[in-house]
Amino acid sequence: MVVNRKAIRLLLLGSLLVLSACSNNNTAGKNKKETSVVTQNIKTDELKANIGKDDWVIVDTRANDAFNGWALDGVKRGGHIKDAVDFSADWLKVKVDKQDEKLTEVLKSKGITTDKNVVLYDANGKDAQNVVEYLQDKGFKNMYKYDVKEWAENQDLALEAYPNYEMLVPSSWVNDLINNKNYGNPYKIFEVSWGDEAKDYKNGHIPGAVHINTDEVEEGPVWNRLKDKELEKFALRNGITKDTTVVLYGADSMPAFRTAVILKYMGVTDVRVLNGGFTSWKNGSYQVEKKVNTKKSVTAFGTVIPANSEYIIDLPEAKAIQANKNNGTLVDIRSWEEYTGKISGYDYIEAKGRPAGSVWGHAGSDSSKLEDFRNIDNTMRSGSEILSMWEKDGINMDKELAFYCGTGWRAAEVLFYADVLGVNNITLYDGGWNEWSMDTSNPVEKGEPNKK
Repeated sequence: MVVNRKAIRLLLLGSLLVLSACSNNNTAGKNKKETSVVTQNIKTDELKANIGKDDWVIVDTRANDAFNGWALDGVKRGGHIKDAVDFSADWLKVKVDKQDEKLTEVLKSKGITTDKNVVLYDANGKDAQNVVEYLQDKGFKNMYKYDVKEWAENQDLALEAYPNYEMLVPSSWVNDLINNKNYGNPYKIFEVSWGDEAKDYKNGHIPGAVHINTDEVEEGPVWNRLKDKELEKFALRNGITKDTTVVLYGADSMPAFRTAVILKYMGVTDVRVLNGGFTSWKNGSYQVEKKVNTKKSVTAFGTVIPANSEYIIDLPEAKAIQANKNNGTLVDIRSWEEYTGKISGYDYIEAKGRPAGSVWGHAGSDSSKLEDFRNIDNTMRSGSEILSMWEKDGINMDKELAFYCGTGWRAAEVLFYADVLGVNNITLYDGGWNEWSMDTSNPVEKGEPNKK
């Protein structure tokens, strides 16, 4: 018999490959079984009993709007469970540089750690599971899921909502507004940005939205709001009365907040900002249009402007607050480098420093950022975290708080957030550092403040 050694070698090699594959598959299955974490549903009574315990953390995985107070996904009452922290499943979809590194830092800051029992709740049966799978890859094992609808149905169980959460609206609410599901005042939707070109607007916007150029509400060189008579013309030209529900948004939300604060100062009683900006609208897969909608004017605003004059103050009032620190505080919403005078933060502002006696209120990494007040998807950060941050800064909430930045944009957004949270006696110092630094007689400080 002739032995085909080549055929035998191939046969033996094939057998080894099959055995190897089987061995690898069995090992993979064994490892998968060993690393798989089985989460179980937790009952309401057990959840209630463990709230506040050091080795337990309650995590709201829903959209930020639900945490703030909106009743979404069929929940009877909006808001979050007491002592719950937020870690939205939406944040896992955000594409940013060093996303996982940033989310890992968020977990740590909120006390969501592997040594704790972690309860993750939602209302749609999806959000909690998505976060479970993310945490499982990070070594979390003791995880439980909970349907918050059960909690919301029991009126004896408290849910915490921000006093003015309705000022920040979800994209679903705006969509309902467009489709006549919200009944109330006449409404206007505006996309806000700087410049006449309106590139973002023309690339696609919320149906029916009209573009507002921030030059319509403020002017240089100080970049304060326009005079009251000019603001009235702006309102009439854009069809805004004191009774109009005004919804504002943008590719970046900061110009929208700037305009929102000015409208509230003027006397518009119902001003809303889309939480998370235009990105939240696109993530909701709602319709987008590209046609340029024209402004439709009205003949009367309905009240004398400003009807809410205390919402924005100018240099004389800011100097009075600076001179009497027992009654009020100038709160600096700029980067630490700007606050301490290392940089001015602006190419058109030469002076460096801060108004003497002002307190740092945090901001972001540069003059166009507000990471300290925003989540990774640019929605508003947890209110308890904002207030805790200010408490550590030594900001007394019982005093009048006048927020300022360089020219008013960052401070306007933070003022709006403070309003959402129900902080009283708050205002925007419109001129900010730009105006303060123009008069060399105004007291200025640099460097790190003295801690007393």
